[in-house]
Amino acid sequence: MSFFVKNIIHFSFIFLLLLSFAVQAVQAKEQSLNTKRVIFIDSYYYPVYEWASGVVNGARSILESAGVEMKVFSMDTKRNPDEAYIKAAALRAKAEIERYQPDLIIACDDNASKYLIEPYYKNHAIPVVFCGVNWDASVYGYPFKNATGIVEISMIAELAKELRRYAKGKVIGILAGNVISDRKSVKNYEEKAKVKFNHKVFVSDVKQWKQAYIKLQNEVDILIIENSMSITDWKHEDIYHFILHNTKIPTGSVQINMRPYVLIGFLQVPEEQGRYAAKTALRILAGESPENIPLVTNHQVTASVNLDLAEKLGIVFELEFLRNAESFRWEADSK
Repeated sequence: MSFFVKNIIHFSFIFLLLLSFAVQAVQAKEQSLNTKRVIFIDSYYYPVYEWASGVVNGARSILESAGVEMKVFSMDTKRNPDEAYIKAAALRAKAEIERYQPDLIIACDDNASKYLIEPYYKNHAIPVVFCGVNWDASVYGYPFKNATGIVEISMIAELAKELRRYAKGKVIGILAGNVISDRKSVKNYEEKAKVKFNHKVFVSDVKQWKQAYIKLQNEVDILIIENSMSITDWKHEDIYHFILHNTKIPTGSVQINMRPYVLIGFLQVPEEQGRYAAKTALRILAGESPENIPLVTNHQVTASVNLDLAEKLGIVFELEFLRNAESFRWEADSK
């Protein structure tokens, strides 16, 4: 047997041996992940709230494909904004964590971080990945030694700029729920995104919302609308017909569940938050330290247009914009 052939056989043996070790390592990693548990703490109300469903589904798609078990616990604090309720919900979440004994916590949206993670799991033995925290995570002390995550920012400045193209003036207002999360968002829009609101109205129920909506049509040139989840008695068909009858000015939102009710939406993608949180969770479960993973912000956005409102307001969108936007009409939306 020649020297050349002997070397080929020798190197082939080494290659196969290394390949075998690599396969065994991958199998060992997969087997170790199969024993891992993650609890997903939803601040709001999965699966009724569309945003929460998107984040949960994004996280689940990553974790389940890796063999990691994921349990969801919803605090339901958007529909129940009373602080006593929120604190009690946080304690129920803590009890569920203690019962479930997860290897990692994913905390979604502000209330989970404020009322659960910061008071009970800051620098705890259980690692935490947060997502959906609006604009500034430092208000909850992030990052901790045991925590990292993705900060949610919106294209509110870009939305206001786009709406000005169709408005008669520059006076801008915002209509929001009278809850902590909406007030924080409005504050961050002004302080972080530098969007100055001439009128800010916070309401609790549909009656107040409708009254404010009609009043603002005559006080501002552009109206931004925040989330409806905290607005009691909200009914889709009723609100859709209400806005078609009463809208006089360009309206917009960065909230995904509000896209049927505004002229233009520049919307965050909830699945992006969930997928990032889950991928980061896998890194931590594989041995990486949370404190070595820097905080990031979201980058994905989708646009939406309400063609019924555009027709009512006499607005014609550019074809390129329409090609890249999700369109709404009552006939299609009600099927």
